[in-house]
Amino acid sequence: MSTALADAERSRLRDVAASWVQLRAEDGEIIDTEIADAIVGDLATLVTSARRRS
Repeated sequence: MSTALADAERSRLRDVAASWVQLRAEDGEIIDTEIADAIVGDLATLVTSARRRS
């Protein structure tokens, strides 16, 4: 999964964030779409950075 995050285009990361928001909503947890987008984007950046250091 980390490779997929690191290699994903920005539009794909937005799609992942939107899916995450929807899944959490099904369990009654509300996550703001913009916050989810930022979290997924930051996670992808972190994974990319970690891969470069390895």
